[in-house]
Formats: sequence, C-alpha cells, structure tokens
Amino acid sequence: MERAAAEQRLQWLVDRAEIAECLVNYARCIDRRDWAGLQESYTDDGVMQHGEVSVPREAVPELSEKILSGCASSHHLVGDPSIVVEGGRARTHSHYLATHISEGTAVRRQAGGWYDCELERTDVGWRFTRVRSTTAWRTGEPLQLH
Repeated sequence: MERAAAEQRLQWLVDRAEIAECLVNYARCIDRRDWAGLQESYTDDGVMQHGEVSVPREAVPELSEKILSGCASSHHLVGDPSIVVEGGRARTHSHYLATHISEGTAVRRQAGGWYDCELERTDVGWRFTRVRSTTAWRTGEPLQLH
C-alpha cells in the first residue's frame, strides 16, 4: 500500500474514532445534565433538532431541560454509528434507547429512535453542526416541548 493511501486510511480511522466519541459524549452530557459540555459539542452555528423543534446552540440547555422535565435521571444508550467522512465534514446515523426516571426508580418514559448528525472538523476537534433526533416509539408520559 502506498504511504499516502495508508496515511489517508489511518486518518479515516482516527476521524471515525473521534466522531464516535462525540456521540458517546453527547449522551453522557445529557445524562449528567452537563449543559455546558453539551453546548461545547456544537459549532457556534450548530442546531439541535428534536422532532419538529429546532434550536440554536445557545438554546440547547433550555430544550434539554424541557425534554427532561420531571425526570430525576436518564440513561441514553447510543448504538454503533454509521459514519461518512468527507474531508472536514461528516455525517452519522446511530440508534438510541433512552430511559427517563422519575424520583426514586419509577420509569417515567422510554423511547427509541435514531440520531442523524452532521459534524465539522474544527481547531478543537469534531463538533456537531446539527443533531437531529427522531423518535420511532415512546412509552409512558408524553413529551411536552411546546
């Protein structure tokens, strides 16, 4: 294998690992209510889209609080993502399972669906330009975003 081709393949593997870590960190920030960390995972012009509701980076904490209203804790599992890297941009598709717990141990709501994300390579690493969450199913209390 030519050196340039090997370096290109190695860069693809590094990019894929870093992008997968972005998705894990995204779920971790939500479950820890680390809104500053969640905001930092976006570019300055990044957008969070949950169903039909879209907000800019500045409003990510507010929308996240609405989604988790009445929940004492949550647990998000993100499946192995499909990742397409094209230079300094990338797209991902991954499935999620989210469990939201009321005070104590009662399950308030569970949902499953997928994240379709767009990312950009920045000076500080990969950052989301858009995270679009689509819910395929939900049990328990309905979500009130409006």
